Amino acid sequence: MDSKFPQTTTAQTTLSNHITDLVISSFANKLFISVTQFGKIGSLVLVRRDVNLEEDSTPVYSVKSLLGKDQAEYHILARHLYERLQLKKQLLFGFALHSFAKKDLAEIEEFICSNIKKVNQQ
Repeated sequence: MDSKFPQTTTAQTTLSNHITDLVISSFANKLFISVTQFGKIGSLVLVRRDVNLEEDSTPVYSVKSLLGKDQAEYHILARHLYERLQLKKQLLFGFALHSFAKKDLAEIEEFICSNIKKVNQQ
């Protein structure tokens, strides 16, 4: 049994006049990312890349809401982040945000990407 603790990093910034907290933890089979402007986890969405039998076809992803509202915007945000990070393992994404405006989501995505390098993604 591997008793290694997951690598975790935290960060805080102000985006669109809201204090935004970030937690990233890398586990053996999942990457957990929580970004919040309310001080709580909020909605949880699980994203994974499914096995695709045809190597030359486009990737197939499964997106599932585990906790909170089950809304299309949440699935789109989580899947886009998964693709942008080019993850090999599942992504458990928790978020509680004031706004889902394109500009705000772009800032949040850059905030996550600038801090993910601190966590081992193997």
